[in-house]
Amino acid sequence: MITYTIDGIHHHTQIDEKILVLRHPRYIQPDKIIRPYNSTQSEGKYLLGEVIRHNHWNDIYYHHSLLTRKSTFILTDQRCLLSEYDDVLNQWKVEWSHVYQDIEKIPSIMDNGICIIFTAYMDPNAGISKFFKNRRKKTRMVTLSTPEETQVMVERLIIQLRKTSKKRFKKHSQDGCWDKCCRCL
Repeated sequence: MITYTIDGIHHHTQIDEKILVLRHPRYIQPDKIIRPYNSTQSEGKYLLGEVIRHNHWNDIYYHHSLLTRKSTFILTDQRCLLSEYDDVLNQWKVEWSHVYQDIEKIPSIMDNGICIIFTAYMDPNAGISKFFKNRRKKTRMVTLSTPEETQVMVERLIIQLRKTSKKRFKKHSQDGCWDKCCRCL
């Protein structure tokens, strides 16, 4: 009888089946309040976890939008990033990423997406000395599927920009601004 028990335990430990996950774990927001399950937030948190696993960032998920089956645009508390799935390495990689401090103007809505203008350092390996880093403007175009999704993404991006320390993204008074920021020109 003991041998049957040991054989049964041995048989059950030898089963090597993959566990099929039906849904991603619940996303608990930074305020630690447990809300009803939201599949979109859970998927976004999962995607961010896959991306930052290789980059060692401490970002907190805020919002995302799937651009294609293998491409996603993610907003966090510190940066916005475009991530693509690499079939060869079988992992998500960051195509580009910019912190909110580098954004020059409030993003504009184009025909089928968002136009974001960043100020970024030039690559020091492109002939510029590491001690004399030049700043230049880069324009990134994020193409979203619907105008409603584009509007929601711009609103969420503006909310995150207003949390930065730059004065140009703060809410403005009815009278206008002293320093004539990009929204008042």
